[in-house]
Amino acid sequence: MAPIPSFGRGRRALWRLSWPAARAAAAAAPLTVERRGPIPRGAMVAAVNHFSFLDPLMAGLALRRPVRFLALDELWGQSRLLDGALASFGAIPLPRENRVPLRALRAAIGHLREGGAAGVFPEGRRTAAWGESPFRPGAAWLALRTGAPVVPVALWGTQNVMPLSGRVRRGPVRAVVCPAVHPAHYLDHPQPRSALTEAVRAAIEAELRRFSG
Repeated sequence: MAPIPSFGRGRRALWRLSWPAARAAAAAAPLTVERRGPIPRGAMVAAVNHFSFLDPLMAGLALRRPVRFLALDELWGQSRLLDGALASFGAIPLPRENRVPLRALRAAIGHLREGGAAGVFPEGRRTAAWGESPFRPGAAWLALRTGAPVVPVALWGTQNVMPLSGRVRRGPVRAVVCPAVHPAHYLDHPQPRSALTEAVRAAIEAELRRFSG
């Protein structure tokens, strides 16, 4: 199992130093961002749809702050370059097996309680099309556990620039940062986690339908 790196000042500084290169990569895409509301400055859970390996980069640029993403632990061990990138940016390894990922959840909760931003791909994997994979409640669970708002992020175009086939091509990418969804608004609901998950899912789906239509 891949080790979970810390996320101290050094990695936050690395995020900032890497922004010029990230912006250059986004310019090659190019990236257009719509922000529908203020981005929380403290603890925040970003819930992002997942079409491509480009999604963490594009979501981080759209949110304009360091985001510590949970990523499948099978990504580690494929190459030293990828391992270095994952460790450098504080990615949290998440096991694919159907069991409670306690190590990953503890790391994400700790990061949120320190005022950081955690990133989740609720579909659990890259998909060729929206709706292909069930929308999981991990982002809502973290939000209800810590009180951090969930910020839905809809990405469109990364599936064309770097699709599942791996053939990279130039093309536009669009990102919409939706208004934050606050878990406190769902505490009185009979099923808070399900209701919050559905609100986040619906926000992302509305933007993706707009793009595809």
